Amino acid sequence: MPGLYEFTVPVLIHKLHCLDHLLAKAADSGVDEATLMAARIAPDMLPLPRQVQIACDTAKLVVMRLGQMEPSPMPDEETTLAELRTRIARTVAYLETADPAAFAGRETAAITLQFPGMEMTFTGQSLVTDFSLPNFYFHMTIAYALLRMHGVAIGKMDFLDGKSRPA
Repeated sequence: MPGLYEFTVPVLIHKLHCLDHLLAKAADSGVDEATLMAARIAPDMLPLPRQVQIACDTAKLVVMRLGQMEPSPMPDEETTLAELRTRIARTVAYLETADPAAFAGRETAAITLQFPGMEMTFTGQSLVTDFSLPNFYFHMTIAYALLRMHGVAIGKMDFLDGKSRPA
C-alpha cells in the first residue's frame, strides 16, 4: 500500500512540473509579463508570484516535515516568470533528495505548525490530506486562473499533466 512518501513527493514533483509548464506557456504567450506578475483575482488576494512561491513552499515544507529533512530556505524575491520557473526547479531538486525510508511510520507523528496568532497540530497523514495538498492545489489553481484570466492559452490538460494538447 502506498505511504506518505508516495502521496507527496512524486505527486508534488509532477504538479510542480505542470506549474512550470503553465509559466513556460505564459512566457511564450506574448502577454505582458508585468501584467501577469501583478495579477490578482481580487484586491485582497496575493499576486501571481506569491501564489507560485507559496505552492513551492508548501511542497517543500510538507516533505521537509514528513521526511525529517534539513530546511531549504528560499527568499521570496522572484520578479519575473523566468525567476519563478527557477524557484520551481530548485523546489523539485530539493524534493528529489527526500529519502522514502524517512517517511515510514510518520502517518501518526504529531506535527505542529506555528502561524501568527495560532497553532495547528496534525498527524503526518492529516497534514498531507487536510492541509498541505489542499493548500498546494489552492495556490496552483489560483496561478492557473490568473494566467487564464489574462489571456494565456492554457487549458485543463496543461494543469493536469503539463503537456500541450492540440486544439
